[in-house]
Amino acid sequence: MKEVKNLKITKLADGTNSYSCSIDGTVLVQTHDGSFGSVSSCDHFQWHEMTKAMFYLGLGDIDPEELRKIRNNAILVLHEGMFVYILVPATS
Repeated sequence: MKEVKNLKITKLADGTNSYSCSIDGTVLVQTHDGSFGSVSSCDHFQWHEMTKAMFYLGLGDIDPEELRKIRNNAILVLHEGMFVYILVPATS
């Protein structure tokens, strides 16, 4: 994973990785052995939820340019069932 400005990654004793915003302290997500808890956005980072078909194949109701931006700016991509959750820096 590339280093991202203002993203703090903390490895906890139980093997959990905690991703948080270093500006406002928002915990964005915690992951452990491929699973993850709830996702939270803040003013500096946003989550996008979409189907795997939309994210990987471009199928569905999404502007191709918007999808390209999300793919190119993805910091973290988490899979759950038929959905993916994509963390990107917030745009101003």
